[in-house]
This record gives sequence, C-alpha cells and structure tokens, in this order.
Amino acid sequence: MSKNEEPKKKIKSVRDVIIESIECEPGIEGCTADPDTCPNDPKRCDKKLSMFGYYDDTIKDSVEHVLSESMNELTKTFTASARRWEMIVYPSMFAFILLAVYGFFLIYSLTNDVSSVAKEMRSISNNMQNVVVHMDSVSRNMIVMTQTMDTQTQTMKEMNSYVRGMGMSMNHMRHEVAVMNNSVSRPMQFMNNVMPW
Repeated sequence: MSKNEEPKKKIKSVRDVIIESIECEPGIEGCTADPDTCPNDPKRCDKKLSMFGYYDDTIKDSVEHVLSESMNELTKTFTASARRWEMIVYPSMFAFILLAVYGFFLIYSLTNDVSSVAKEMRSISNNMQNVVVHMDSVSRNMIVMTQTMDTQTQTMKEMNSYVRGMGMSMNHMRHEVAVMNNSVSRPMQFMNNVMPW
C-alpha cells in the first residue's frame, strides 16, 4: 500500500452517528464517546446513552421522574378535557332526553286529537246528511209557498177588481140618491109652505 493512497472510510451506521453526536463531559480523561469501547466507568459520565443501556441511577431517576411528570400532565389534561366534555355532553344528553320525551308526548297528543277529530267529522257528516234532507223538505215547502203566493196574488187581483166595482156602484148610488133628494125636496118644500104648522 502506498502512502498516497488514503485508507477506505468506514460507512457509519445510525448508531455510530448518534454516538459521535454525543459530546463527552469535559475533563474526563480517556473518553472515546463510544459506550462499547470507553475505558471509563459509566458512573463517572454525566451524559449517558440510555438507549444502549449506559445510564446511572441519577439519570434513571431523572427519566422516571420526567416520564411520571409527563404521565401526570397527560392525565390532568385528559381529565380536564373529559370534564369539559362532560359539561357539554351530559347536559346535551339530558336536553335530548327531555326533547325526546316531549316529542313523544306531542305525537301521542296529536294521535288522540286526530282520533277525536275523525269521530267529530263522522258525526258532522251524519248531521250534514240530515241537513240535506231538511233542506230538501224546505225547498219543497218553498215551492208550495210560491204556488200559494201566486194563488193569493191572483185572489188579491180579483178582490181589487171587485172593490173597484163596488166603488163604482157606490158612486152610482150616491148620484141616484142626490137625484132622488133633489126630486123629493122641491115638493116637500112646497108642502111645508102650504101647511099651517
């Protein structure tokens, strides 16, 4: 191998990139930033690779504390959200149940009202048939009354002509009486002059 030839670079895995990105704690000698090859005791380092199992009790407690705090926050958030939903959902369900009961009551009342209306319409239909029969009878009576009125009108016309004839006869009689009075009064007046009393 010549000196000019550069050694082939090793292809790094994701694990190698993660390990290289971890900065070692300054002041610790001999740290290689590789948990597999580091000669130092893992308890001496503050930054550990917990994903590869290199952590001490402090980090373990810290991770458990963070997880428990996160779970507590998640639980509190979920509980608050559930309470908010309870404040919305439970009254809504109660209102829906009330509306459903009221709607059932309205439908029941409407059914009863429609049934009573149907019965009343049946009785009204029977009464209308009776009214039609009576109207037919009234119509026949009106025809009879019209005929009677025609007869009475004719009779009144005849009576009118008779009364007119009676008036003419009375005028004739008055004329005759006047003539008779004139004929009798002159001889009587003469006899009154002759009589001594």
